[in-house]
Amino acid sequence: MAGKIKGFIGRLIMGSEKDEGYARASLPSNRWELFWDILKGRFGKLVIINLLTFIFFLPLLGLMLYRSLAFMNYGVNAPFGQPFGVGFQAVESLVGFPENISLTVNLVIYSLMPIACAIAAIGVAGGAYVIRNMVWTEGIFVANDFWKGIRQNIGRLIPIALIYGLVFFLINISVSFANQMIAMGEGTGWLLTASVVIAYIVLAFYSIMTLHMITMVETYKVKFWQMFKNAFKFTIGLIFQNVFFAICALAPCCIILLGGLGTTIGLLVIVFIGLAWALLVWTDYSQWIYDSILDSKTRGMQKNKGIYEKIKDSDSEALKQYKEQMFVRSALTSRPIKPITDDELKLAELPTSFNREDIEKLNESRRAIYEDNERYIAEHQNDEAYQMTEEEKEVNRQREEREKRIEKAKRELAKRDKKNRK
Repeated sequence: MAGKIKGFIGRLIMGSEKDEGYARASLPSNRWELFWDILKGRFGKLVIINLLTFIFFLPLLGLMLYRSLAFMNYGVNAPFGQPFGVGFQAVESLVGFPENISLTVNLVIYSLMPIACAIAAIGVAGGAYVIRNMVWTEGIFVANDFWKGIRQNIGRLIPIALIYGLVFFLINISVSFANQMIAMGEGTGWLLTASVVIAYIVLAFYSIMTLHMITMVETYKVKFWQMFKNAFKFTIGLIFQNVFFAICALAPCCIILLGGLGTTIGLLVIVFIGLAWALLVWTDYSQWIYDSILDSKTRGMQKNKGIYEKIKDSDSEALKQYKEQMFVRSALTSRPIKPITDDELKLAELPTSFNREDIEKLNESRRAIYEDNERYIAEHQNDEAYQMTEEEKEVNRQREEREKRIEKAKRELAKRDKKNRK
């Protein structure tokens, strides 16, 4: 019983072998179908991925919680949080006082944002890698591939996270300064308001760029500057699609904004599935972009990874290519085999009680069938239907070369072993 429980827990965490449940012939035919197929068929694994990723988001969550508690503390202890005259000196004016509190809290809390984002990037590196493999319908070991993704991509994701945390800090502090100036009546009001709006637009724009850079890190090996330029082009060129899928990806966070019970439900959704949901939505969307923009224009790149392209019978060329991919010529199919149509060539049957003469008749009939088949092979071996294609010849050549290398290596090992024994 203990062994079965241990095996169940192992399969739950690690996955049952390298998922071969995805037969290529049954794959979805577009990214929408693939998304729902993963969500329905691998929901348990998405939960595990989310929990592993969420561990690294705890510092960021703690930072936001501490910020909220700081505002509550200021609200209780500030002059406008108590009855007039109870232990407070008279304050001439409270104009701009709340904005000053907001600036002070944000200045302290958001200065730690780059560090919190860098820690969260560790979880994103692992989670995004596993989900990318899911979108490519590759077999996965959830825990093993999660740590593999961290090892492979953390070096490129941490700088992205640090820069995002710094941008987030600068923009929010700028907004806090502008709000304080507006409250105090300093400067030109409409210019300050416009600057606040522009600052939030820039933050949203760079957030989308960061999402694109994360998926590019998981998909391609490109330099940072090239990745930055591509992310900028994708964000500008696909602005409406980006906004739509960003809202879809961040839908669990939007539940929190409902307040009350919605806040509790939203937090539970984020803890168990929210992060994996966001990564799945954006990764699937990004792969659609790469299929239609990057991979289609780059020679040698494989398009539509994870998607099964349905082939119509009317498309003879596509059907031919499909059959060439699915059909591998064996030794039997490349050799002529005579159809069994000759009534005169029959295998002699042994009676219940047989003697040497009966056995000789049996051997003679077998010999006649064999010789007749050899004659058929000699007559038809040059037929076009039995000739190997150039691809098959190349495969055979590579196989023979590989076998020769293996034999050579065996001989070398045998010589070394013999020499060591002496």
